[in-house]
Amino acid sequence: MTSGMTSGSILGTRVIRTEDPALLLGQAKYLADLDLPNKLHAVVVRSEIAHGLINTIHIADAAAMPGVVEVLTADELGVAPHHGFAKVHDDFARPPLAANRVRFVGEPIAVVLAETYGQGEDAAARVWADIDPLPAVVNAEDALAADAELLFPNHGSNEAMVISDTARANFGDADVVVRGRYVNQRMAVVPMEPDCAAADVDDAGRLTFWASTQMPHGLRDQLAMALVLEPSDVRVITPQVGGGFGGKAGIHPEYTVAAAASLRTRRPVVWVPSRSDDMVALPHSRGQVQYAELGCTKAGNFTGLRVRLVGDAGAYPSVGAMLPVGTRRMSQGNYNFPAIEFDLAVAATNTTPMGAYRGAGRPEATALVERLVDQAALELEIDPIEIRRRNFISNDAFPFTTLTGNTYDSGNYMLPLDRAAETIDY
Repeated sequence: MTSGMTSGSILGTRVIRTEDPALLLGQAKYLADLDLPNKLHAVVVRSEIAHGLINTIHIADAAAMPGVVEVLTADELGVAPHHGFAKVHDDFARPPLAANRVRFVGEPIAVVLAETYGQGEDAAARVWADIDPLPAVVNAEDALAADAELLFPNHGSNEAMVISDTARANFGDADVVVRGRYVNQRMAVVPMEPDCAAADVDDAGRLTFWASTQMPHGLRDQLAMALVLEPSDVRVITPQVGGGFGGKAGIHPEYTVAAAASLRTRRPVVWVPSRSDDMVALPHSRGQVQYAELGCTKAGNFTGLRVRLVGDAGAYPSVGAMLPVGTRRMSQGNYNFPAIEFDLAVAATNTTPMGAYRGAGRPEATALVERLVDQAALELEIDPIEIRRRNFISNDAFPFTTLTGNTYDSGNYMLPLDRAAETIDY
């Protein structure tokens, strides 16, 4: 027995994975494998319009289809808008099913509850919406324009978050200022298992909820809040999860819909979407335009960093609107910048709402700074490793507090860079 095992620490101790045999033999149970007798299949009907005012959602033809138990719109579902993973502003609360206005292609507008998945799909194709189109803003920079169409008129603008540094970077000591416009593209995760959920209610009104989620405890609290239940009356179970990568964090509107439908019908309800649904419904992430300037002396020493960031929060600003704050906090990177000036503005747009993928704003900072440093090396005709050597935070500076408020406890940044250069015979 190692000392790590004796102390209870996993450090230095080989940990045997217990989940592998079932996964390798195809015996692992995922949400779609649940055996829920008398279950209903939920098929979500989604908006095909990016922005518009809802006149009527016609459900009568769908409701008359074979095997259909009920077709619900926002009025029948009766669940108030809520904020999901994170609240940015009261105005951005999101209805589980769109009410009055649609704000992105793929937004849920109705749900079909049917005895089989096929019957639900057939009926969903018979739902049609009478929507008056409005101009759509799908670009964050356009959304911040003074004359842009507003997603939330009561909010008065499309601004979801604005932060302006009081500190200003002075480039007076710079011999050269390199500038760049960098796009960190919007992306969508594609987990092997799509987002999915199931709900069941017992005779006492207690909800059991299964979800392919990364956050079972937070989801329990969010479901209880959305459905006006006591948290003790909500149990969340997470079976095997076939990937998430940040896209399966927090509560999604389809979760609320499935749970509310089960409470309404007193039958189990299972929601397993198609891959096409997943691509427009699961939160996207990244989506930044970064305007950056780096001041340098002729010797390649940095004199200051200036960034103006425009972020895309999607149609319902939530945690995705907060991610550029993480980009700002990590903008110092590994470098001893004498000054950092970082302004950011995040906009609501008529696109899939943004969530928190791996790194949650921080990789965007690394991509920004390292591209700018490479550009400086190119313009100054200094080796890219050498310019980093001249500007890395020195080993004797730790613990080091960055200009954006982080504390680095330790570091030796040249060690891995030198080792990498040596390994590739640079």
